Amino acid sequence: MFVHLAPLAALLGGVALLLLGSGLLTTLLAVRGGIEGYGSPFMGLLGSLFFAGFLIGTRIAPALIRRVGHVRAFAFFTSAVACSVLLHEMWVSPWHRRPHSSPNGIIPTLLGLFADGRKGSWIAWSCAHAGEARFETHTTVDRERYPGLRCARVELSSQDVDIFYKRFSKEAFWPTLHTFWERAQFREDDWQVFLKVNRLFAERSAAEAAHGATVWLHDYNLWMVPAALRELRPDLKIAFFHHTCFPSADVFNVMPWRRDIVGSLLQCDYIGFHIPRQAENFVDVARGVAPLRVLETKNCAPRFLTYGCAVGLDEMTTAIEVHGRRIGIGAHPVGLDVGRIGRILADARTARLMDRLRREMTGQRVILSVERLDYTKGTLEKLLAFEQLLEQNDELRQKVTLIAVCVPAASEMTIYDTLQTQIEQAVGRINGRFSRVGWTPVQFFFRPIPFAELVAYYAIADVMWITPLRDGLNLVSKEYVATQGLMQGGGVLVLSEFAGAAAELHGAVLTNPHDRNDLRDKCLYALNIHRAEAESRLRELFAIVQHNDIVRWGAEFLAAVESVSEPPVQTVMAA
Repeated sequence: MFVHLAPLAALLGGVALLLLGSGLLTTLLAVRGGIEGYGSPFMGLLGSLFFAGFLIGTRIAPALIRRVGHVRAFAFFTSAVACSVLLHEMWVSPWHRRPHSSPNGIIPTLLGLFADGRKGSWIAWSCAHAGEARFETHTTVDRERYPGLRCARVELSSQDVDIFYKRFSKEAFWPTLHTFWERAQFREDDWQVFLKVNRLFAERSAAEAAHGATVWLHDYNLWMVPAALRELRPDLKIAFFHHTCFPSADVFNVMPWRRDIVGSLLQCDYIGFHIPRQAENFVDVARGVAPLRVLETKNCAPRFLTYGCAVGLDEMTTAIEVHGRRIGIGAHPVGLDVGRIGRILADARTARLMDRLRREMTGQRVILSVERLDYTKGTLEKLLAFEQLLEQNDELRQKVTLIAVCVPAASEMTIYDTLQTQIEQAVGRINGRFSRVGWTPVQFFFRPIPFAELVAYYAIADVMWITPLRDGLNLVSKEYVATQGLMQGGGVLVLSEFAGAAAELHGAVLTNPHDRNDLRDKCLYALNIHRAEAESRLRELFAIVQHNDIVRWGAEFLAAVESVSEPPVQTVMAA
């Protein structure tokens, strides 16, 4: 027995030091803060600790065993591991449980609506874990900054989460909203889970809201909340913002539950979308569900493009009447926290990273592409167009590099496996055909890149190539414009005309992602554009992004909601 305890004690000793050291280091880095994406010092120190653990296992542990005996040494190292795990939980875990930080500042801005003492409740789901004695329905928020805000939680099982978010939303609603209805899978059992979860959100909202309060619902996951909430609390003002695309009636009407969904949304007092085209699509869908009368319309210009853009529109509906109820309709494209990007650019570590990237890309024109792995994003179409660009323009070889960042889907989202394989094969083929010593035409990153690091890439990119086949808005395009604008650069934005942002961002070079020749030609145009034109386009773009920031988005939306009736005494947010 003692023969086997000796190596085990040595192993436990090494693990103890590794856990304790990693806990201390992680805590130190958490306390220091800093911008994301600079983890190499941490990895180096962690490697040193691992080596120290190895020394304990091979040198110190045997010596201790000889002095105090096998049993005492084993007990000592076991206690060391237990203490290390405890310290890790006490010091490290709280840092990793910090509140979610939205890359584009939406969540901090929504929280900012309560900074003046406004009373309200933030409602979100939380997964109930087996063995928990009691589910906490309320958690604390920063009481000093938001004294009137409380956070309420909706209890969901892991099965609810898997069906509601990961399966049904992505396999039924997501493809249909983005006009890929042939990919949609409609299951009645999943729909029942969707109704159940939406009912839970409605009940929690009804319990939290004061009399006459405003309830602000976010995105298609909560489509059925308005119907249940109106029944439970007819006194409430219900507002809804649709963050994703809203397709035309012939596409939306494919869904088996379209009447239920639209009937629920028509219980809202105000419904917001990113752009006029999406708002008008909703009105067209609603016409097929209930008798509808248009009360007000307005011109889309000058804020939005009217012609020359696939999602442009000259006039939009701003108020309708259904069954005697007035419902406001609006277009409110989400903006950015431009100040956050400015703070990242001002950080010395960002400057060092930019210098390193510029040195590595010396003599190259950089085309940047950033998107999630999704069939709606047009990643494969873009790669095929880039391949054609190199085929037909010999002078670009060894002079242009495409940096493609593709953020993976969750591991359980197997619906993207085929697309991932096709993308990786295209990257391999392009690099195999055109690479030379010292030049790889496509640098492909299949992983998320921390936002601060991404800003450095935005700063050094000559062309931002964004090619979604459909997109509700596309905030990446605004992030690039903000970065280049703050640096007084001359980067060129090539943007799909099927992205919602195309209707708002005057100055972008618009392209049709369904036409490979157009993708190729617009990218070539951006590479060869005259400097003066590039700077002029960027100034126009930056003025839009800077003016219509995230703060203005939130303020304008709430002002539109409050104009429907009397101002509320409380705001309840469900997302």
